[in-house]
Amino acid sequence: MNIKQILEQRLQQIEPTAALSVSEKADFQCNTAFAIAKQAHQNPVVIANRIAEQWNQAAGDLAIATAVNGFINFMVTEPQLQAVAEFVTTKRQLPLATQKPRTVFFDYGGANVAKELHIGHLRSPIIGEALKRVFQAFGHHTIAGAYLGDWGLQMGLVIASIIEQGLDVNQVTLPMLGEIYPAASKRKNTDQEFYERAATITAKLQNMEEPYYGMWQVLRTLSVNQIQKNYHKLNCTFDLYDGESSYQPNVKTVLNILQDKNLVEKSQGALIVNVAQPTDQKPMPPVIVQKQNGGDLYATSDIAAIYTRYQQYHPDQFVYFTDARQKLHFEQIFRVARLAELVPTTTTLTHIGYGTINGKDGKPFKTRDGGTIKLEDILDTVAGATTEFAVGLAAVKFADLINQVHKDYIFDLQKCMSFEGKTGPYILYTIVRINAIFSKAGTFQCNFANLAPHMTDSIRKIIISVVKLAEAYHVALSTLSLNAIADAIYNLANAFTTFYTEQNILRETDTTKKELYLSVAQLTKTALEIGLHTLAIDTVEKM
Repeated sequence: MNIKQILEQRLQQIEPTAALSVSEKADFQCNTAFAIAKQAHQNPVVIANRIAEQWNQAAGDLAIATAVNGFINFMVTEPQLQAVAEFVTTKRQLPLATQKPRTVFFDYGGANVAKELHIGHLRSPIIGEALKRVFQAFGHHTIAGAYLGDWGLQMGLVIASIIEQGLDVNQVTLPMLGEIYPAASKRKNTDQEFYERAATITAKLQNMEEPYYGMWQVLRTLSVNQIQKNYHKLNCTFDLYDGESSYQPNVKTVLNILQDKNLVEKSQGALIVNVAQPTDQKPMPPVIVQKQNGGDLYATSDIAAIYTRYQQYHPDQFVYFTDARQKLHFEQIFRVARLAELVPTTTTLTHIGYGTINGKDGKPFKTRDGGTIKLEDILDTVAGATTEFAVGLAAVKFADLINQVHKDYIFDLQKCMSFEGKTGPYILYTIVRINAIFSKAGTFQCNFANLAPHMTDSIRKIIISVVKLAEAYHVALSTLSLNAIADAIYNLANAFTTFYTEQNILRETDTTKKELYLSVAQLTKTALEIGLHTLAIDTVEKM
């Protein structure tokens, strides 16, 4: 029972083009009078007054409409607010508008094998997991894949170094990999012989030649176990831990498709696909799908992944989460997929490029010596900042999700650990406060039958905040950003703080009022728990 959907459908019986939006000045607002007035050369104030009057005569039982300077403000009636409160507390779900179920493949949490996770890997799993859960809340079927970089040059560099140093691959540890890869990556820029040796090993690995393939399997298992451990700490779940290697069997298939469709050209010994279009506003480089030595590239694996995943799951949409700097890469491979008809035109290909996490100086977050901060170190720091790891993790996640996905943000652990303002700990403390009330109040029956005679501004604010939290899910679905939900969760917690300050729930002597107040507290707790679960943030009983 989505209030906005109900009101909008009724409003469109009066004015077919009308639409509602969430407003700070009312529960909902309609500005369609301006569009009608412009087209009909009439006064928008007159049109708004007419629509508001017609609404109040036909649907005043749902909401009261008031025309203000051409805008139409809607205030939901008490019976509708009661219905929302009862729905959320009994169904334990938000009143979302129904949608036709779709299958959506989410690709997030991508990490490179043989490289330790660092702060740059933090946003992808946090954002991807939360947005996946938003889609699930609407009844969509989701598949989540952590696409691992396990087949490229970095593997050749690491294996070349291990062989050169005479190490037993079975004795290699994660800390050792943390030293081997950065050194090898730096060395390849100045040591041409080493680079060529690593490139040759990479090509042989991709042909599954021994001993390279066996060494690769050991290194992959070691890395994936650690990746899974860290993602489990982040409360992120995946259906697949696949990677470039998983799609190698179909690389040749995809290359054949590209050649059959005459999309492939030779350029300096390599195979390329031109993806430039006449409407491009800036140069669009071709996609190299095979190197001179016959080795596969990251782009080829990504294209093969799209092809294979569609063949296996037939999703209606692919959603990829990576650093915004990979925007061009995904635009290129999506164009190849379209040109080669690897997916139907009805399947949407979406890339979400997120901003970077910066330090207080506004620059990418680094260690004091200028190095990259390891993800595990961040989690350890969070654990050390509070007795409850869940509280620290809530702080980190909420600090990320309160920002628009595409924007950079400044990570300030002290600020995000605060119990004041738009922080995870503040939201969790609101739930803990409600738990404390319940423990002292004892058992009670959640009942909103007496809502109307005892409605106060603070109670109304809480219920409307729940309604607007549901609408924030629709915003998240359309913008593919979680900040609207995080904001709505904060607004609900803030509304309860106001209510808690005004009403001494436990000392209320009127049993009818006390039951209502406890029911309002239960509504708040339920809605907050639903919202936090969507953001993959665990709650705590005590703090």
